[in-house]
Amino acid sequence: MEQIQAPLAGLRVIDWTHVLAGPFAGYQLGLLGAEVIRIERADGDDMIRIKGADPELAALGLGEAFIMQGAGKRSLALDARDIRARKALATLISGADVLLENFRPGKLAALGFAPQELIERHPRLVVCSITGFGPASNRRAYDHVIQAASGLMAANAGSDGVPQRVGFPLIDYSVGQQAALAVMSALYRRERQAAQSRVIGEWLQVSMMGAALTLLAPTYAAPLISGVEVPRSASTAFSGNPLSGTFAAAEGQLAIVCNSAEQSKALLTALHEAVIESTLVQELREAAERRDVPHTHELLGTMLSRRTAADWETLLIHHGVPATAVVRPAQSAAEAAKDWPHVDLEHPKAKKRVAVPGIGFTSSELLTPQLRAPVRRGADTRSLLSQAGLDDAVIEAMFADGVASEPERFTDQDASA
Repeated sequence: MEQIQAPLAGLRVIDWTHVLAGPFAGYQLGLLGAEVIRIERADGDDMIRIKGADPELAALGLGEAFIMQGAGKRSLALDARDIRARKALATLISGADVLLENFRPGKLAALGFAPQELIERHPRLVVCSITGFGPASNRRAYDHVIQAASGLMAANAGSDGVPQRVGFPLIDYSVGQQAALAVMSALYRRERQAAQSRVIGEWLQVSMMGAALTLLAPTYAAPLISGVEVPRSASTAFSGNPLSGTFAAAEGQLAIVCNSAEQSKALLTALHEAVIESTLVQELREAAERRDVPHTHELLGTMLSRRTAADWETLLIHHGVPATAVVRPAQSAAEAAKDWPHVDLEHPKAKKRVAVPGIGFTSSELLTPQLRAPVRRGADTRSLLSQAGLDDAVIEAMFADGVASEPERFTDQDASA
């Protein structure tokens, strides 16, 4: 029987990226079976490696955020300014299917790896460049900056109208997914072209600004298409239904969204069943029909404060009302993690088994192979340099010169410390 393989098995990805967006793109491809080789600096860890709540893991360059997108990857730590390192990189790229990079425009070319030249030299290669504001801009960008520049912060303004940032790097992760989608579309195009007719590879340009604007389409649809600026609604529902929002319960917070007349009716029925006074429910109905959001929310807040969020969630779900208690991300992830890949982290004292995020969808076929645990910076430097054709003497000289690096091995003394 033929062994079932993951969708991207057999593909090699060179992940020459840093921080969040690029590495997340590489992680998505790795989750689908691609071999991912992460290129890192020889002289120090990426910020995402050393930032962490657990000081022991952070000291190893295994910060929690890195772990969440580092599984399944190999690590090659080099100083790309050195001619020996560039020779090894050139060999690895020549045999790769994909090169991911998120340097500022022009930086890769300055190192001798101009994307246009790479795709001309290697017709099967897909290069994906991730930038902040696009290839024509040299502006530095982080998630927070793009949230402001794209309009996301304005769209996420509080009731006082003050723009506010979404509290996690949403744009970084969305552009990572968009880059993975772009890469797979290019790979599909490559497979549809006859090998003899393909004379040049493909260079993809993916920007954080572009990804943000893709997500924000509902917020600018009316102004761009109809020339109408839709007034802000105090309701949290996109439909503007007043019977929607987030409310304090006797214990916890409850989110409710009623986007249809049927759902509004079901909410009122559930409130009756909860022995809320009929006069109060009628007043709520009338306030909602008048689209009086402040009074509707005041009434709902009073009613919902009589029970816990968990009690309301059970009752409202029973009546078909979209509702849930507000939970912390760790609570939600803990429930999902039982179906995620699990890896054993290297640690001087004892291996630590943790769950890492899965691909986010399921299939009747195999999607994700067994993943290797995230490794320390340079864990595969020696073997990858050898694969790139460098002899042992050159490799040892590179280590001695600080052009290549690998982590120190744990000792029995480390384990007993």
